[in-house]
Amino acid sequence: MTDKFDRYTEQLNTLMKEAIACSPESWSEGWLSIDCDGSYMNYALKNEKAKDKAQISGALRQLCEDLYVVMRQSGDWWVRASIHFFRQDGSWSFNVEFTYPKSPSAKPAAGRQASPEAQAKPWWKLWH
Repeated sequence: MTDKFDRYTEQLNTLMKEAIACSPESWSEGWLSIDCDGSYMNYALKNEKAKDKAQISGALRQLCEDLYVVMRQSGDWWVRASIHFFRQDGSWSFNVEFTYPKSPSAKPAAGRQASPEAQAKPWWKLWH
């Protein structure tokens, strides 16, 4: 589990640095959402409270895809990641929630079936 946690942490830190770089300097918080059905991925980088709009870079798209691939290869198959990033005490922090497939036919990578409890609730919260 430690290796998996270390890989995810590194991926998330890199992803958040790029999401912050894609956000206007005026933002003190934002939300990155990643939706994936296993074949198609949608991204959104928003702050409903701000007038300025973010621009999703090619690097951010790639990092979103990399996170999905790394986690799926480790058996953590999700359909939505919601990442809230925010300034706190002069530095950036973030937390992450994952939504898992509810369909019994959806199977995680390597043919392993996650328990219904694991599919129904996010297992990952990270404060950086």
